[in-house]
Amino acid sequence: MGPISEERGAFLAAAFALLFILILCLASFVIVRPFLAALLWGVILVIATWPVFAWFRRRVGGQNTLAAALMTLLLALVLLGPVVLVGTTMSGGVGVLSEKVRAFMQAGLPPPPAFLEHVPLVGARLTQRWREFAEQGARSAEAHALVQRTITWLLAVAAGIGSGIAQLALSIVCAFFFFREGEAALQRLRDIMGHVAGERSNRLLTVAYGTLKGVVYGVIGSALAQACLAGLGYFMAGVPAPFLLGIITGFLGIVPAAGAIVWLPASIWLFRSDEVGWGIFLVAWSAILVSNIDNVIKPLFISRGSALPLLLVLIGILGGAMAFGLIGIFLGPTVLAILYTLMREWSPGDYVLRPAADSRRASGA
Repeated sequence: MGPISEERGAFLAAAFALLFILILCLASFVIVRPFLAALLWGVILVIATWPVFAWFRRRVGGQNTLAAALMTLLLALVLLGPVVLVGTTMSGGVGVLSEKVRAFMQAGLPPPPAFLEHVPLVGARLTQRWREFAEQGARSAEAHALVQRTITWLLAVAAGIGSGIAQLALSIVCAFFFFREGEAALQRLRDIMGHVAGERSNRLLTVAYGTLKGVVYGVIGSALAQACLAGLGYFMAGVPAPFLLGIITGFLGIVPAAGAIVWLPASIWLFRSDEVGWGIFLVAWSAILVSNIDNVIKPLFISRGSALPLLLVLIGILGGAMAFGLIGIFLGPTVLAILYTLMREWSPGDYVLRPAADSRRASGA
């Protein structure tokens, strides 16, 4: 009975220790969860700008804290400054725009513009719908519902802008600590992973870092490519301020289909200016070329950072974005790359598909 009691006591002690660790991890996750997105964005910012931080650190004699402070200040000036300026302007105009929408709908719609009827495929139907809505005026329940939905959407946009600015500011603050303590934290993570995954831990961390770095550079590269192509399209179509609109399109291009917020109104402006041909050109140029260039650039960068097949790269980007939002663009390929690496290491053989005749011949032999 003595040895059995000792084994039972050791088992209970181990079980209670494991339960305590699980409770501790769960409580920690609940505490950190509101800041998880900001922490992840901070990590992404650090990975994307680490070469610049290393350059600052060499110039200041290897002082991590000073270099981290300079890098954080640079990020605040380059990222947070323009976002705050644009966000403040847009948020301030939401109230004014809401009142204008309400007054516009109450006054009744004007006759439909002449260009609308000539829009291919949908022009006649949109013109008829416009006239019916204008005849009903602000007295219809549909008009009141439309006004309410528009104002609600504008208020949601303003709230989203404020939340995005706060999250970006918190991410930059987190980046300061990641810059300063990043190398020590990475070494500690290696030690922990070594206890969990053994010898393959360094390989998994290398794959995760390479994939995440490839995604970051792929997003930046695709945004630059979209900005250049969109600016060229605006310039060729004769849209005012093509350089500025190109930059905005590239910035919004990080989010799938968000660039349409810029090029679609520009195309409508061309249609209203009786430039139907250039309007069709801009729609085709933006929808076919500009919006899809990231489907080429991102996989190229990601495949350079890891051995992930192209199909899994596309699934990781799209599936991650649908599951986790914008941050999923970075998480999806990284998780799939780690899983794919584990599968390759657990089945290290080279498997080649052979024709059925060869297989039967080999089995008969």
